[in-house]
Amino acid sequence: MKAMILNGSPKKKGSTSGLLGRAMGCFLAGWEVWHASIRTKKQFPEILQHLKEIDVLILAAPLYVDGIPSHVIEFLQEAEAFCRENHCRFVFYAISNNGFIEGSHNRVHLKMYECWCRRADVAWGGGIGVGGGEMFYVLSIVYPVIFAVFILSQLIRYAMGAPAALAHWAPLLKNLAVYLFLNGGVLYCMVRLGVNVRRMRTTKNRCTRMMVPSFLFIPMADLFMILTALFHGKNIFTLLKKDEIGGKAN
Repeated sequence: MKAMILNGSPKKKGSTSGLLGRAMGCFLAGWEVWHASIRTKKQFPEILQHLKEIDVLILAAPLYVDGIPSHVIEFLQEAEAFCRENHCRFVFYAISNNGFIEGSHNRVHLKMYECWCRRADVAWGGGIGVGGGEMFYVLSIVYPVIFAVFILSQLIRYAMGAPAALAHWAPLLKNLAVYLFLNGGVLYCMVRLGVNVRRMRTTKNRCTRMMVPSFLFIPMADLFMILTALFHGKNIFTLLKKDEIGGKAN
């Protein structure tokens, strides 16, 4: 069996869509799987050729303005004509993620892909919508680091002759429980979708979210976006300067 997993994020690296796509690939052990990005148009021709060969197509993409990102729309326009001309017969699944905590924001996004399947004459398999996607990505980086540091510290303790005790592992188990709780809804939907993808079975769209109350998520998300802007954008002093056009300040 052959599958293609597309990353629909415009980011070069560090995208939630890329992480969700790679995670979905874990369910396709034994399959021939291609991973690709549709971030730039020069990647389209090679990807389109694979559409004639695959049995399953999985697209992981972010929600932009309550819909499909513009570069993904451009790809789908070309893919629609290609699929109809070449009688492609794959099953299409989608994973949508958004920055809002409510996963229900992704419902229309998933419906758009379902409509595209009708236009392209391919089978719609279903999809999932993930709320709080950035938090899922951050926790998937932070917690493995926490686990690795903890295990390394315990190994050092034992190497120095400290006695082994089950109580020493309690913090690790506690952190693992917190991680599973916060990501429980997302992990459940991913597993369920993965099983259906492997069986090439149609499933209904499901929306989930990070298990954090909205009144806590919103200030945390605001702080995260401010810090992200400061580290990846211009500093506050540059932003406060007057724009210059033709060498003259406005």
